[in-house]
Amino acid sequence: MIIITNASEEDLRQIYEVEIESFDNPYPYSLLKAYYFLSGDLFIVAKDEQGRIKGYSLGIIQYGYRGHVVSIAVRKSERKRGVGSLLLRELETRFKGKGCSHSYLEVNYKNEDGIIFYKKLGYIVVKLQVNYYGRGQHAFIMVKDLLDRTGFE
Repeated sequence: MIIITNASEEDLRQIYEVEIESFDNPYPYSLLKAYYFLSGDLFIVAKDEQGRIKGYSLGIIQYGYRGHVVSIAVRKSERKRGVGSLLLRELETRFKGKGCSHSYLEVNYKNEDGIIFYKKLGYIVVKLQVNYYGRGQHAFIMVKDLLDRTGFE
């Protein structure tokens, strides 16, 4: 069983392990800690019954209406088991509860698995952001309407 809950300061060490395992250029521990204090209940974790963190998601709200998925990561051993979907859906629910009309994120344009994952959850590519991650490292900006409006796509 997976439990989704708010991240605690004690969780940061395990969150950082997931971050290092998941990204070529992981966020430094200090940045994750800063986000912990800034994002409040938009920093969530997926844990097993023993309290081991399987993944995390982190969001912020911009301009009072736009939810930004800053990061989402799942341990390699737990991928394709629904953990990421649980985390992202919970983050979207929290965005919506705080008045957000849509959610958006950036994903490396070469990250086919990530792009497929986000599309399955209703995100659409709206823009290519050139050099987002550095020279020659582009990102797709993907957006999802949280109000189930037609014509958003």
